[in-house]
Amino acid sequence: MATSAGAHPHIFIDTDFDLVFDDRGRLEAVRIEWTYDDFYSLLLVEEQDLDADGDGIPEQGLLDDFAGKDVDWEAGFPGDFTVTRNGQLIDLGPPKAHEAHWRDNRVVTTHLRPVVEPLAVGDSSIVARAYDPTYFVAYDVPDAPGIEGREDCGLARKAADHGAAMRAVGEDLAALDQSADPFEVVELDDIGILFSDAFVLSCDAPR
Repeated sequence: MATSAGAHPHIFIDTDFDLVFDDRGRLEAVRIEWTYDDFYSLLLVEEQDLDADGDGIPEQGLLDDFAGKDVDWEAGFPGDFTVTRNGQLIDLGPPKAHEAHWRDNRVVTTHLRPVVEPLAVGDSSIVARAYDPTYFVAYDVPDAPGIEGREDCGLARKAADHGAAMRAVGEDLAALDQSADPFEVVELDDIGILFSDAFVLSCDAPR
């Protein structure tokens, strides 16, 4: 039986991010970098006409014009990145400060997500995740994310258990109506979080 993603993503993005703090020690933004997989990078170059002279290397001017178009979401879309405080979602504003580059034959884009109300850390449990709820896009975070604006904070990775995630998806599929059309695309709620690493913030001097 097919699902909306079938637990098999179609786009792969290497993600890097930094939590940005203001001069009062509050979390004020998340700076996010996406490096698209080789195949999807080529699709972007072709579909967005980023290589005007056909030499296989997109022109930076065209990349500048493209910057931000990959995050031109409708209002209310969470943007495949979450920050929670004690399990509750923190509101992030629309993306801004867009850049796009060509690096190692892959399209790389960056954007900034402001925290709608800058957040005092205190003794709260702050967790950041990069993931697509439908798992159509797989976000991997190969390197340790960073901290800007505070030297006493760090992020610890809590790795996802992919075996357990696959079993959970299998159980969800088994619970579906077996009389349904086997080729019907069905929705499984928020399966992407099962495959995503969690990054837990800790600070020596909570403020």
